[in-house]
Amino acid sequence: MNALFPSRILRGLAGIILALLGLAAIGLFAPSIPVLGEVGPLLMASHGPWISILALVGAIWAGVRWRRNRRRMAFVVALLALTATLGMTFGQLRQISVAQANDVKIDLAQALLASGQAVGSAVPQTIIYARQGGQDLPIDIYKPVGAASGRSAPIFIYVHGGGWGAETLRQRQADLRWFSERGYLVMSFEYPLATEDRPTWNVTQPLLGCALVWAKANAAQLGGDPARMALWGESAGGNLAINIAYMANAGTLKPACAGSLPKIGAIAALYPVVDPERMYHNPAPLIGVFGRMMTTRYTGGTPAQYPDRYHEIGSATHITAKAPPTLLIIPEADHLVVPEAAYAFAEKASAAGIKARLLRMPFAEHSFDLRSGSIGNQFVRQAMLGFLAENGLEP
Repeated sequence: MNALFPSRILRGLAGIILALLGLAAIGLFAPSIPVLGEVGPLLMASHGPWISILALVGAIWAGVRWRRNRRRMAFVVALLALTATLGMTFGQLRQISVAQANDVKIDLAQALLASGQAVGSAVPQTIIYARQGGQDLPIDIYKPVGAASGRSAPIFIYVHGGGWGAETLRQRQADLRWFSERGYLVMSFEYPLATEDRPTWNVTQPLLGCALVWAKANAAQLGGDPARMALWGESAGGNLAINIAYMANAGTLKPACAGSLPKIGAIAALYPVVDPERMYHNPAPLIGVFGRMMTTRYTGGTPAQYPDRYHEIGSATHITAKAPPTLLIIPEADHLVVPEAAYAFAEKASAAGIKARLLRMPFAEHSFDLRSGSIGNQFVRQAMLGFLAENGLEP
């Protein structure tokens, strides 16, 4: 009896895990289901290949047990494990198909070994470009590796996300290093982070303008070409990157410092908050709360209180024909940033004469690409790399 007790616990835990994975897979196909609709895509993005393999093993194990004892619970676990296997595998195959349709090759071995964004001992060069409210605002610099001999490297600048009030300029170190290893002078800009008692909507973009001024003035001595500069960012960072790029090219960005702004040659935005007001009114019952918290912290209040502020930080406000070519990568199951807002923005940008490309990733949630080497991460890296090359920004 005592010897069987631990094995029963292990079988019970295995059954619970397999059942939960099956429910998460259901969430892939029913994103409106609270929790499951969010957890399913997140699990697939971070551990999809392993879930498919382990769920298949679990389905076989539970199926064998059901054939032996004909217990209903074993049948239910086998069915849910099979659901996890088929659902997760189908979702990943659809994502790989989308990648292939956009000339992106997915390495499944790399996806199996996907890891976090840390880059070990690799330490970027850091300078302080400004101070705001007693806070130093740094730029991390990753010098190009393997750039063409005798040619200055194109510059690829990253603006981090985090709802305008969290994360740091080093949250994508593996991605930043990946682009520097392909010949880009990579920079990552910090900006003042909003808090509940310190909204930063009116200082962030002018300060990022200072960072652009610094990048243009110092690029040559770092091996970069200030005439070939692109920006990218995700989520709130995508909002900031679009806004400062569009404003810089239109001559409406007013840096909080003296100096000349560069012309931006291209921009890539991953699930950007192009419409903060729509983010505030996000109908998602759980994640929508975070959208309201982020926007009110950044602006100091609600859209009803400060409609002018929301208009000013909305990316559509800054659309002009002078805007650079724009790549938008949008996860179709995003619960934090409503995908339809990006679709509408892409239409407005195209109508204004901007070269805008919209890539939609099925079964993907917000931040689906953060795990280095995952299917989503490989897709984003290579799609951005190809877009830069198309627009004259190849090393």
